[in-house]
Amino acid sequence: MQAAVPLDWWPTNLLARNPVREVFVSGRQLHPPLFSHVVTFPRLEIPLHGRYENQIEQNGKIETVSLKPGSALFVPPNCWNFPTWERNVEIMSLLFGKKQLGISIVLAKGRTTPQLVANKFAMPAPMNGPIPHILEAMLELNSVKEPARAFSELANALIQCVERLVHESPEPELENRRQSFFERVCVYLQGNYQNDITRDSVARLFAVSPNHLSRVFHRHGHMTFIDYLTHVRIARSKFLLCNYNFKLEDVAVRCGFRDAPYFCRVFKRLTRTTPVDYRFKMLQHSAAAEAVRTQANGNGHPV
Repeated sequence: MQAAVPLDWWPTNLLARNPVREVFVSGRQLHPPLFSHVVTFPRLEIPLHGRYENQIEQNGKIETVSLKPGSALFVPPNCWNFPTWERNVEIMSLLFGKKQLGISIVLAKGRTTPQLVANKFAMPAPMNGPIPHILEAMLELNSVKEPARAFSELANALIQCVERLVHESPEPELENRRQSFFERVCVYLQGNYQNDITRDSVARLFAVSPNHLSRVFHRHGHMTFIDYLTHVRIARSKFLLCNYNFKLEDVAVRCGFRDAPYFCRVFKRLTRTTPVDYRFKMLQHSAAAEAVRTQANGNGHPV
């Protein structure tokens, strides 16, 4: 279920009562579990009520962390988290895409088969101002392995900047609303490509007709809905092929393809090479680039 978050809505009191004092940061060295949440842009997840239990990678190990109000989870690009949804919980997820800033308020009810209700809101991602710089600082801190406590002030500043954008965002023009809708669907597909989704199921989720969804993709994306979804899945498969030693069957299921043979056919049709050949060529290229860097460093030249 999905509904638009009102422009004048924001959990001001909850966030003021429980400012972020602790930030967990997820990694990506180890293989992500099947159906874990992984996207190409950074995310910040903040519990509003209850305990938000996740598996994440920390220091080369998979850890189970239990977040509560006053804590947050920062997920850098291509890193993963795996919510267990074993407790009643409400969280706010901030998604910092290249074109859109997304806000999702997710309410999970039930321990055995949790029912998830998501309210979503999106706006154009700011190209300047403090938000890009705060994200860059958080990513830089993570890359140099700074203690997690260094993230809390940045996380609070990030939340305050997003709040300001929400309340100051003007009502978009009709054409901009259509473009915003298209980009909101794109963000959803980028975050849910691994699931069994279709044009009809996405149309139902966004409360539009399948034909309307197709028209939006033709007008703003200059491609079909399924072409865009396939593009997202193939892009993710390239990342998995180059960064993990998954079997082709594992890559296929993690990217939303029904089986490995179908995945291989689609991959070759779009890239004109097989997944195996693509992985081999990219690993060769990476090894050659690393050899050049090592040689340059050994000769005393800048790397």
